[in-house]
Amino acid sequence: MVKTKLMILVIVLAVFGKVSSSLAKPYSIHEIQYTTDPNGNSSLDGMLIGECSGGIVTCIFPGTRTRIVVQDPNYPDGWGAIQVKDIDQMGYLDSISVGDYVRIFNVTVEEFRGTTFLQMIAEDVPSVIVVSSNNPVPEPLVVDVNEIAAPVYEPGIDGYFVADHSAEKYEAMLIRVENVVVTDINLGKESDNYVLQDYDNPSDTSFSCWASDYQNIERDDEQLYHPYVILNQRFCSVTGILEQYTRSSYDLDYYQLLTTYTGDLKRYTPADINGDCMVDFSDFAVFCQYWLWGTE
Repeated sequence: MVKTKLMILVIVLAVFGKVSSSLAKPYSIHEIQYTTDPNGNSSLDGMLIGECSGGIVTCIFPGTRTRIVVQDPNYPDGWGAIQVKDIDQMGYLDSISVGDYVRIFNVTVEEFRGTTFLQMIAEDVPSVIVVSSNNPVPEPLVVDVNEIAAPVYEPGIDGYFVADHSAEKYEAMLIRVENVVVTDINLGKESDNYVLQDYDNPSDTSFSCWASDYQNIERDDEQLYHPYVILNQRFCSVTGILEQYTRSSYDLDYYQLLTTYTGDLKRYTPADINGDCMVDFSDFAVFCQYWLWGTE
């Protein structure tokens, strides 16, 4: 009789194990993303999450398996965003729009090629609920390029690796780097990465990061880069979603800033005489000084 009861208990736990997880308290994105692991892996990797309290959709990456990027406005300085993927192509994310505040249910935390995902797996019966719509997207967090530093080339194995994973706290977050110039192209797994070098530190490669336009909706599909991206092009700012890409079989581990549309690439214009990335009366004042006195 005792053995029979134990067997019944085991069966009940096996059948309802996933259900019990959904009854647990919701996990915040911060709780899922925050890690002290030197490789940047989530401590919840592999776990089925009954509920993620979610945040605001900042971006939608179209493709065979739709991805959305969700950012919790309560954590603007780091560990505040995550990618969600419809891994089985079931259409769970088809009705989601940028600006929706969403909560996500029955998803699995997975480290895939360096990036932490919430995977929507059909057998887990995942779902997403739109709490509200038309919310303002969180302002991009301005960081120095060395905070999301470019990888270092290792000639012995012909690979690129970041020196450390201190940029992990910004993964999936909307961030911005300012006053940068394109100094190299044709890098990375698909040769679609380019280097953004700090304009005021042109010779210090530690003041640079990698970017890519592969998710830029205004990039020509036949081109690797957005038309604005050419060698020696200076930008007032470049905005995007930070993604990690790790592929040990290719000897690659790097972070890349993914632009999403033309507005993410803010170029200097001739009318911006004082170089502050704004065309305003201060530029007119500089122009008048040159015109009247030939000096600043």
